[in-house]
Amino acid sequence: MRKKLFSACFCIMTMVIVMLMSGCSNNTDKGTAGETNAVSDTAEKDVSETRKIAYTTMTLESPYFVEVAEGIKSKCEELGWDCTIQDPKMDVASQVAAIETYIDQKYDAIIISAVDSEALANIVQNAADAGIKVIGSSTDIKNTHAFVSAGEYEMGYALGSAIGEWCEDNLSGDLKGVTFGTINDQNVMVREKGMREGFSEVYTKGEVSFINEVGTIGGVTAEEGMANMEGIMQSNPDINVIMGSNDDTILGAYEAAKSAGMDLDKMAFGGVNAVSQALELMKEEKDEGKGAYRVTIDITPRLHGETDVEIISQLFDGKEFTEQVIIEAKPVTVENIDEYFQ
Repeated sequence: MRKKLFSACFCIMTMVIVMLMSGCSNNTDKGTAGETNAVSDTAEKDVSETRKIAYTTMTLESPYFVEVAEGIKSKCEELGWDCTIQDPKMDVASQVAAIETYIDQKYDAIIISAVDSEALANIVQNAADAGIKVIGSSTDIKNTHAFVSAGEYEMGYALGSAIGEWCEDNLSGDLKGVTFGTINDQNVMVREKGMREGFSEVYTKGEVSFINEVGTIGGVTAEEGMANMEGIMQSNPDINVIMGSNDDTILGAYEAAKSAGMDLDKMAFGGVNAVSQALELMKEEKDEGKGAYRVTIDITPRLHGETDVEIISQLFDGKEFTEQVIIEAKPVTVENIDEYFQ
């Protein structure tokens, strides 16, 4: 009897174990299959959403474009995209060759700060024809899908009016000024026009004459700004107002004026981009109660770079941009410089 009972119990236990094992096996198979599908889906998602983005700038000797590039790289990393940065060193042929390479290598998007906008129109069209999204960053180029920049006139006007306000409060009589551009480009000239008109509208204590009412005195680096200023001081030793399309050039011009022993109390320097060197100089001069670097215009270069990538992402999603994407231009002066060091 005990043997029969044991045998029956053994059979029942065996059946239960088999059923449990079978159930576990089915659950495991289902779970494994689910995990495999999840991994597969993730892999497919990663492959489909991994993009190759290139940024070709004007020159990485400019702190502004270094910040733009950092913003682009940071946003691409956040999205899991591959990012290539190319520095043509102000050589349009190098920039064209780079874009040709990106077309051949089937990049998904190209961001361009053009050395020469007109010279890039055809190669940009080739990229667009190849299905590549292309945007102009800080420079307007034909055949791109979007243009991202602070308003050219607005940048210049903000700088001119802010320096004009300082001159209105601290100087009097007729003044002489100069505006520096970057490259001989129509957009840059619009920025310079904004500088001159902004200043003239604010300053009321005399006439102001600009030595370059038409055209531009080009320069991207501090060395170019210094060389330009040395030439200007020789023929215009009474220069008062020095404004430029980028801080880098004006920082160089400012060093030239200091080295020449110019009367800085009667001068006002200012540029666009709010690069760290300009901000630190303005803060230092404010704390010491001296100096003539009066204004820089913050167009948030790192945020600009991040915005470039965000616009690319929207282009991938099918959005179209028929008008310029505006980056705000904010004057930085002695009154608000401390905000940048809190």
